[in-house]
Amino acid sequence: MFKKFQTFLKNFAEDSKGTVAVEAAIILPLLMWSYMAMYIFFDAYQTRSSTEKAAFTISDILSRETAAIDTTYLANMRSLFDMLSESDSATGLRVSVISWSVVSDDYELEWSHTQGTFASLSADALNSLSERLPTMADGETLILVETYSTYEPALNVGLGDQQVSTFIFTRPRFAPQLVWSS
Repeated sequence: MFKKFQTFLKNFAEDSKGTVAVEAAIILPLLMWSYMAMYIFFDAYQTRSSTEKAAFTISDILSRETAAIDTTYLANMRSLFDMLSESDSATGLRVSVISWSVVSDDYELEWSHTQGTFASLSADALNSLSERLPTMADGETLILVETYSTYEPALNVGLGDQQVSTFIFTRPRFAPQLVWSS
C-alpha cells in the first residue's frame, strides 16, 4: 500500500499537465488588481496636480486684481476652480487677506470670505496658521487662497476617499492690497 502511495506521489510530482492554467488562476487576479491600482493611484495624483494648478491660477488672478471683489466675483472664482480642477465632488474656496503688524508683532486678518462649506478664517485660526505663513514687512499684505475637494476613486483598491486641499499665499502685484466690496 505504501509503495502505491509513493508511486502516486512521484507521478503527481512529475506531471506537468495543467500548470499554466493553475498559474494563471493564481496570478491573474493579482495582476488585474495591480493594473487597476496603478490606474487609481495615477488618477489620484493627477487630481491632486490639477487641483493645485487650479488653486495657483485663482491665486494669481486675485493677485493681479486692482478693483474691489465681491460675493459674485468669489462665486465665479469657485466656478473657475471647479472647471479647472475637473472636480465632480463638493468643493470649497476661502480667500483671506492678511497683513503683518510690527506693533502687535503678529499677523492681522483684514477680511476672509468663502464659497462652499468652508468657514471664514478667524483671527484665532490665523494664529494657528502662522507657522505656514512667510515672513513679511510691516504693513505688507498677503492673499491667502485655500481650496478643498474630495477625490473619490472609481474602484476600491484600498485608497478610499481622499481630501485634497491647497494652501497658497500670494502678494498683491498691481495694488497694495486686495479689497472686499460688500
